[in-house]
This record gives sequence, structure tokens and C-alpha cells, in this order.
Amino acid sequence: MSFDVNYFDGESSRTHKATLSVNSLAFTISYTSVNNIHKIVSWEIPAIKKSGIYTKDFISFTYGDTFPFQRIESADKNFIDYINNNEQKNLNNSLDVLLHKSKNRSIVFLLLTLITVGVATYFYIIPAVATGFATTLTEKNVIDFGDYVFRVLSTDLEINEDATKSLQEFADEMTVDSTFPLKLYVVESDEMNAFALSGGKIIVFSSLLEKIETESQLAALIGHEISHIENRHVLKNIARNFSGAIFVSVLFGDINGATAVLMDNAHMFSQLSYTRDLEKEADIFGLDIMRNSNVDLHGMPELFEILQEETMIDVPTYLSNHPMLKDRIEYTEKIANE
Repeated sequence: MSFDVNYFDGESSRTHKATLSVNSLAFTISYTSVNNIHKIVSWEIPAIKKSGIYTKDFISFTYGDTFPFQRIESADKNFIDYINNNEQKNLNNSLDVLLHKSKNRSIVFLLLTLITVGVATYFYIIPAVATGFATTLTEKNVIDFGDYVFRVLSTDLEINEDATKSLQEFADEMTVDSTFPLKLYVVESDEMNAFALSGGKIIVFSSLLEKIETESQLAALIGHEISHIENRHVLKNIARNFSGAIFVSVLFGDINGATAVLMDNAHMFSQLSYTRDLEKEADIFGLDIMRNSNVDLHGMPELFEILQEETMIDVPTYLSNHPMLKDRIEYTEKIANE
């Protein structure tokens, strides 16, 4: 029994007019190639799949284990009736809407790959590009940017000039090999807060300063904030927060655009919270500053203990920006005891 079909060899998009012969073991396809060579192809019944491309007036089958598959299509009413009359039950029971499980697996693999690449780009590549931009800024750019941020924030800050002078003198006595000129300010506030700005400025709120009991604790606070400045944690952190916009700007070579993103969000610098890794790096770097300044390293864990006590009363900004106090007390105490 033979029928008229269109045959696709899976190697090209060319359609071959063919004759299909059917028996209980195989489909036999006969056609003439473009080189006028007569060819015969045999499809074993168990490997034939009915595709989802069929209607009452059209039917299609695929063959093979890898994509792209060989395929036949037919509008031959006799062939359609032959199949629908269940004379080939194996074919009807092998319906494969998506052209074989192997193609399904290929599609699923492709989708998973795209999702994986998308996730990796969003969580790793884009933030890495953004933080890389923060690292490559010149020292002058960093200082100028810090000055700009300070001007934005200072309109809402009540600076205590006398306390600022005393704090600056204390910091100047510390042995710090700083890339940036350090300038400290004491701000009148009930908040327990302190934060560093890019380029060398450190803001300490009076309420936090009042809780500090020893010079080593004060040195720990200053050393920690200097660490954020020297390691450019401030810029890296806000760059990560706005990594998408910065990534696009850097991608198209628009460095001014990337800088504008940071400037437009200058007001957020006092509200940044650092990652666990950045905080630990700042703690350890700060301990090195204390060591070089011949300051008792126990001031660092003591500072964290003071802050931890405050959490029993309130959860001030400084503490919310400096998580894991218990862990930090433990590892700084261990380093101090060495």
C-alpha cells in the first residue's frame, strides 16, 4: 500500500516529493534527489513518532533520535484514513507533540541555560561590572564625589565644631597610611550612627560618641570607618545597589552617566548597610590601623559590646548597618588576644 507524501531528510530544508509504502514493520520512502538519483529510505515502526502538526486533512510523522529529525507530511486522504483506522496502532500510541523527547530535552536544556546565564548576569556579572567601575575611578574623582555627597548631606547636619576639632586631633595622632585626606565631623543627633563617605570624610553622631568609654574604643570606630574609605567600600556598595543602571552606562562607555547615577543617589550614603564580607574586611583592616597606632586591639570587641548592649534598648541606624555583632565580637577578640 503506497501514499503520496512530502519528505524532509533532516539535513536541508528542501522538500522531496515521495511515495510512501507501509507495512507492519516499516515505512519505506522512495524519492528522487536533486541530482536525479533515486533513493529509498526505511523507517522502522518503533522509532516513528506522530508529530503535533496534523489536522483532519493533514498528517505528519518524524523519525530519528536527534534533532533535526527526518519528517514526512501528507494531505493524502487515503493515508490519513489508513492511520486513523488504527491499522498502525504503534504510531497512534507514540504521539509526540513536541517532536520527540530528545527535542524536549534540548528545549528544556536551552531554557535552563538561558535562565542560568540570566541569573548569573543579574547577580554576579552586572554587580561585578558596577563595583569594578567604583574601583577604577581616579583618586581625584573619588574625593570630588565625596565632597559632593557631603555638600548634599550637610544641609541636614548640625555639626558640633568644638567636638569636631577634638575628634580630628585624635584621628591625626593615629598612624594611618591613608590614600585620601581624612576629615572627621561630629554631628549632633540622638541617633547611634557613624558612616564614612568616599574620599576621606567620616561622620560620627554625638550619641554614639557619648557611649564610647576609652581611646582604644574610639580608635576602633575611626579605624573601622577609615577601612571602608581606603577599600572603597562606600562606592562599591552604592554601585552594587544601582548596578543595573551603572552596568548599562559602562557597557556603552558612558562613564559620565555612571557617575551621574551615583551623584543622583548621594542622599543614600548615610543609609547604606554593608555585606558581611565588607564589614569583616573593614574590621580586620581597622585592627591593623590600631596595631600600627600602638592602640589596644581589645577596643574593637569592646566597641561592639557597647553597641550590642544598645540593641537591648533600641535598634538604632548604626546597629542596623552593622549586623552580626556577636560574631564580630568573637573574631575581633580572638585577633586581639593573639
